[in-house]
Amino acid sequence: MTGGNDNDRSNDAKMTIIKDQVKPKPDIFQSLTGQLKDYLAWIDREILNQAEEFDAGVASLFRYVLASEGKRIRPLLVLLSAKGSGGIAEDHLYLAVVIEMIHLATLVHDDILDGASMRRGLPSVTSRWGTEISVLLGDSLFAQALKVCCRLHPDIIRSVASGVCVVCSGEILQTRRRFDWSLLEEEYLKIIQMKTGELFRIPCELAARLNSASSAISEALGRFGQALGSSYQIYDDCLDLFGSEENVGKTLGTDLGGGKLTLPILYLYQQGSEEIKRTLVEIFENGVSADWGKIQFWIVKEGILKKTLQTAMNFLEKGENELALLPESDEKECLRDVGKILGNHLLELVNAQSVL
Repeated sequence: MTGGNDNDRSNDAKMTIIKDQVKPKPDIFQSLTGQLKDYLAWIDREILNQAEEFDAGVASLFRYVLASEGKRIRPLLVLLSAKGSGGIAEDHLYLAVVIEMIHLATLVHDDILDGASMRRGLPSVTSRWGTEISVLLGDSLFAQALKVCCRLHPDIIRSVASGVCVVCSGEILQTRRRFDWSLLEEEYLKIIQMKTGELFRIPCELAARLNSASSAISEALGRFGQALGSSYQIYDDCLDLFGSEENVGKTLGTDLGGGKLTLPILYLYQQGSEEIKRTLVEIFENGVSADWGKIQFWIVKEGILKKTLQTAMNFLEKGENELALLPESDEKECLRDVGKILGNHLLELVNAQSVL
């Protein structure tokens, strides 16, 4: 295990400061969520209604995916960004439907790539109906989302379509770099900003553009969303290593089984001893084994989990700074709180592993 130094102490001090800053104001967040509940309920109904657009023989498959109860973070970001930049209009509701359907399509395809058997506490589409149907189902969800998107201004349609291309390109880059131990941190960060950050950027930026907000405000909101999404992906990377399937509601360990070099694994490989490197390569090549407990132990004891947390927190700080252009409002405070709540989840994950 590496010894402490000035940089370690500096990082610990910085993390203590961040820990003090990430406490959200639940009254503001819960109050705004309560004000938005009718909008969110309408969005949920409209998403489920999309299943009726398909042939009766396959509509039940689409209902299975569309009715899954996720966190609806992206629709919430649409609504908060809309309220913070001028107000919520009908187009914002349809934008939220589009973004969530695209997200659901990516989840169907992700489960195929990862071989995941569970999603949101239920059997995944691929485990129920197989790869062929899952591919077609995901494709159909993408197409239906773009069909709904045709209600919006052509400029918004182009931006959504462009964003989907970015997301898919990020997935392709990640897939091509599986089992590639030469992957650099900056390359990994670029990938997650594309494949995850982009679907957080789009709802924030386009919600403001629908309100004819200035390009400065729209783009700042977009950068906030992308930073938030990138931090969220790092948190998800850590959950894959330390979460429980019962609590998370999806198959874990798929990153290892699929050869994905996530940030904590990259850090451990780059900083680890020859024994650590050898064990990591063996696990990725042969699957999770009895050595898996060693990897979890090393990630904690070598300070890798804290280092990963710090990178995620840096994204959250960067995102919050982007909100400076917005006028002070409850909506702006709630966007801040979304980041703070994610920060708390990151801290709780790290603290839960401190006993290893």
